[in-house]
Amino acid sequence: MKKLFALCSMLILCIGLFTGCGGSQQASSGSGSGSSDFHGALKGVELTVGTSGTYAPFSYFKEDGTTLTGYDLALLEKLQGILGFEIKDGTIKDMDYGPLGTSLSQGQLDIGAAALCATDERKKNMDFSDVYYDAGIVVIVAKDNDKIKSVEDLKSGKYKVAVQTGCAAYEYAAKELPAECLQSFDSQALAYKAVEDGQADATLYDQPGTAYGIKTGKLNVKIVGDEFFKGQAPYTIAFSKNIVKKYPDIIKQFNAALKELKENGTLDQLKKEYVD
Repeated sequence: MKKLFALCSMLILCIGLFTGCGGSQQASSGSGSGSSDFHGALKGVELTVGTSGTYAPFSYFKEDGTTLTGYDLALLEKLQGILGFEIKDGTIKDMDYGPLGTSLSQGQLDIGAAALCATDERKKNMDFSDVYYDAGIVVIVAKDNDKIKSVEDLKSGKYKVAVQTGCAAYEYAAKELPAECLQSFDSQALAYKAVEDGQADATLYDQPGTAYGIKTGKLNVKIVGDEFFKGQAPYTIAFSKNIVKKYPDIIKQFNAALKELKENGTLDQLKKEYVD
């Protein structure tokens, strides 16, 4: 009887061990796939996507005037490949920054990819992913201007500075430069033109877009001094409050995909292809 009891105990122990291994293996497998369980997480989900189409090299139209291209469009394609979401009607909607922000805050768009900065003001009406590109601000002057060497020169109040309202450069200028020297414009294109035409001595704007405009000959200006205000103009993907409410994990899933693209070098490749 004792031998029988011992044999039964041994069998039960073995079954328990095998069951434990199976459970442990399953948990380990789940844990192992946990780092990539965002792959295909949004398969079958249809998202309405918006961009600006006005900020090269991140989002702009090719010479045909109808095809969108740029860093943000390529990034969206990479994210779509990882997460599996579909773009509603197969079309990314392009619009100016004002309407883009309004459409996101009102839920007419689900996500926006347009070199958008996660400002405190915008956070009131929409949510944001982690940063995928950290842009700094630069001082831009006319090509024949040799008086202004850096942003420190603008703090004297001797020069007229054109700034686009609502952007990170405007936020900096409003805090750091004398109010009487600022000229506000609705678009950066008008701010550039003010400098080119001699109506303003300088303008402030993001380095990547300015450098691209100069490199392609679309801007007849030059950059002076070093890039500054870095960390204050981080580019992120914006989400409407509605889509986050509908899919509570969507930002976490996008962030996981962005992290993968950063770690495997894809973001660096996109920077080399579109920005550098």
